[in-house]
Amino acid sequence: MATTRRTLVGGGAGMLAATAWPARAQAPFPSRPIRFVVPFAPGGGSDIVARLLAEELAPRLGQPLIVDNRPGQAASVGAAFTAQQPPDGHTILICTPGVQMTNPFLYASLPYDAERGFSPIVHLAHLPNILVVHPSVPAGNVAEFIAHLRANPDRLSFSSTGPGSSSHLAMELFMSMSGTRMTHVPYRSSGQALIDLTAGRVEATLDSFAAIIPAVRAGQLRLLGISTERPLDDHPEIPPIAATLPGYEGTTLLYMVGPAGMPAPVVARLNAAFNEVLRLPRIRDRFREMGMAASGGTPEELAQVIAEGRAKWRGVIERAGVKLD
Repeated sequence: MATTRRTLVGGGAGMLAATAWPARAQAPFPSRPIRFVVPFAPGGGSDIVARLLAEELAPRLGQPLIVDNRPGQAASVGAAFTAQQPPDGHTILICTPGVQMTNPFLYASLPYDAERGFSPIVHLAHLPNILVVHPSVPAGNVAEFIAHLRANPDRLSFSSTGPGSSSHLAMELFMSMSGTRMTHVPYRSSGQALIDLTAGRVEATLDSFAAIIPAVRAGQLRLLGISTERPLDDHPEIPPIAATLPGYEGTTLLYMVGPAGMPAPVVARLNAAFNEVLRLPRIRDRFREMGMAASGGTPEELAQVIAEGRAKWRGVIERAGVKLD
């Protein structure tokens, strides 16, 4: 049984009882506290972002937000719970690509409809990955690394945070586009992978900027490129992998959805509130500290991002033959 954790953000503890209030006909939205579902355990990146946003959203929406952690099965537990709730905007879900873009092609079945089970609300942020190697690898840039891999197929290994994870699939895309081969070594977390990376037992990774950059700054790993198509505004010195492999983009993202069938005015109200919060200097600065770039935009733009991501990562998964059950 997956564990859950609920935390009220933006209101007194007594307001928690408000979740049991009966719905009022044609009540203005929101008419009660909003359940902010995080399909991962407390303390992770998605959880931190949810709590940060909830603090700013509560006064703008006029209701507290209950952060509800429902981890399990690669975010499927929280996603299935959200998809089953009334589509009235009072339950929303923070997503990584796994929910709709990769899980449908990694697992034989899911307890929710990844394509039609949700209403897009807003794109929150990009989370770039960075390509790094151990200093023993004779490569100072992406082109030299590709040349080394082509001359030594299957001789090097790369770490990831698990089969089907963003770091795994980003490297599968890199190998597919560059015509190279390495051995995949999965770990449970970036922290565990770093132990073997810095010791040279694994030679490379394409993992989260925030998780890996401290080891680069300490001189333990060599930074070759970043997974965004263009340089980051805050780090223009880091070359995009796409400068060597045109079209490469291996960046993950965070975004918000609700159950399918949410009324357009409710979606618009949530979208406007999120966009307002994402423009706050405090939020943008905190995102940068976490290695993320704030996004925003319309529900229609997010729907297009999701559709493009599904097509892209389905191809990567099928070419690599990745299956998790």
